[in-house]
Amino acid sequence: MRISIIVAMDKNNLIGASNQIPWHIPGELKKFREITMGKPIIMGRKTHESIGKPLDGRVNIVLSKNEEISFEGVQCFTNLEDVFSSLKSEKEVFIIGGSQIYEITLPIANRLYITLINREYLGDTWFPKIDFSEWKITEKNKVMEMTTQTEYSNIVYDRANE
Repeated sequence: MRISIIVAMDKNNLIGASNQIPWHIPGELKKFREITMGKPIIMGRKTHESIGKPLDGRVNIVLSKNEEISFEGVQCFTNLEDVFSSLKSEKEVFIIGGSQIYEITLPIANRLYITLINREYLGDTWFPKIDFSEWKITEKNKVMEMTTQTEYSNIVYDRANE
């Protein structure tokens, strides 16, 4: 099973502000949907609550320390091993946030889908530091979002030793 992390971040690795995404870039959201459609998505409780509903066309999984937590249309787990065990027949699963979930899965991830936004935003949540010597770029393209005049790059990294 490929464990893929998908994230959008600004120049400073910022990913969130008060449990929300600090930007609205329609093309980036569309790309996220295209990449993750039909595949399981794993997130923390705060990320699920900020989205407000299960994302369609995907198995939605919430990882939380709270054993009592439950959401309609979502599978809830308290440990990552159980999550992966339940998904062992999947070819690829996606980690979609937030920062604590990224932090515990970054060491075991095989692929990173990073949208790097060429701006700085204000916020309170960052993606963990990446040791880029462990990764190789397998795909990269620049995009100019015309509706928001925002430039960003879509970069796919695969773990270098795999």
